[in-house]
Amino acid sequence: MKTFGTFFELGGRGAMESLCRTGLDYVIIDTEHGCFSEETTADLILAAEKGGLLPYVRIGDTRRPYVLRMLDIGARGLIVPYIRTLDQVRELVDAAKFPPVGSRGFCPNRTSGWGADAWAQDVGAYMAECNRRCKVIPQCETKEALDLIERITAMPGVDGIFVGPCDLSIALDIPLQFDNPVLHRAIERILQACKNEGKESYIFAGNMDNASYWAERGFDGIAYGLDAAVLIQAFRNLVHEFHAKVEEE
Repeated sequence: MKTFGTFFELGGRGAMESLCRTGLDYVIIDTEHGCFSEETTADLILAAEKGGLLPYVRIGDTRRPYVLRMLDIGARGLIVPYIRTLDQVRELVDAAKFPPVGSRGFCPNRTSGWGADAWAQDVGAYMAECNRRCKVIPQCETKEALDLIERITAMPGVDGIFVGPCDLSIALDIPLQFDNPVLHRAIERILQACKNEGKESYIFAGNMDNASYWAERGFDGIAYGLDAAVLIQAFRNLVHEFHAKVEEE
């Protein structure tokens, strides 16, 4: 089944609670470009969880303490930008996954009731479940990541790849030329690498034509636009519709 989500930029618990009522599958809380503290992110994750919306976080800092804190406060997936080397991915997996995959630091947290919930009573089962629940999803948005994509997708602990067409197109010297064959070949290569290794594939889409096209090509998840951009477009359409009706009268 294809999944459909969006990037969360606006901030505010009310905005998150509103998105929980839309039928979206997941939301990506964007701490790379959005101005969210860890405390704010934790509150947004809790609101998403209560509304049945899967909370992913795009992290703006890949250092070990930040990775650990994002997972400990409840992020169900980490979208990781600006990957350029295999060592970056290895360090990310090592920080985000418990043994035997990585060496994530152990500390009871709110997702398991600070160790009080039944599913956390057996340490081995708890660590295995955390490894399953907490997805590590590097972004392919640089030329270096594209050149290494088959090796990245083959790495244990990498659960999927997120394609950022905007930055990838810039890295390929065809900025925002989304119909350029060079970009399409690159994206097809990433998609095939994910399929070959049985890893999930996600891609950003700025319009419904691109969203449906890449879903039909085989991507598992589509991240459609930004919540702010969708809000702007919705009200622009309403304003246009209003004036058109008034002029008709």
